[in-house]
Amino acid sequence: MPEPSDRRARKRLATRKAISDTATRLFMERGFDHVTVDEIAGAADVGRMTVFNHFPRKEDMFFDRDEEGREMLRDAVRQRPAGVAPLEALCRLAHRLVAEKSPVVEFSARSERLVPTVAGSETLKGRARAIRDELADLVAAALAEA
Repeated sequence: MPEPSDRRARKRLATRKAISDTATRLFMERGFDHVTVDEIAGAADVGRMTVFNHFPRKEDMFFDRDEEGREMLRDAVRQRPAGVAPLEALCRLAHRLVAEKSPVVEFSARSERLVPTVAGSETLKGRARAIRDELADLVAAALAEA
């Protein structure tokens, strides 16, 4: 039997995913700026504070895979085998993510449907630009370290 903390951790992750999935669905249906946190909480069957415990800002629900992607990029370059060029390590990462049907790739595949949602919100456009710039800086720094 798993430890109670393990069960709690699984429940916490399931709650986070339910909130994120619900928020994304509502954002895509009605537009980011036309959905309130209270509506997300109600549709996900959680309290408003539970939403904020998982996502400090509303846009964090939309970009919930951002940090996971950053970690994968950093790790691919930093933990690559000896003799493997940084660019090759990034290519291998991309191939592995596709082969494993990673949620990060799933998000990219959905991006055609997500783009209008981002385009319709100044908040999301600003956050998307910041993420793009941060990822470019992260890759540049990782490549410079190599």
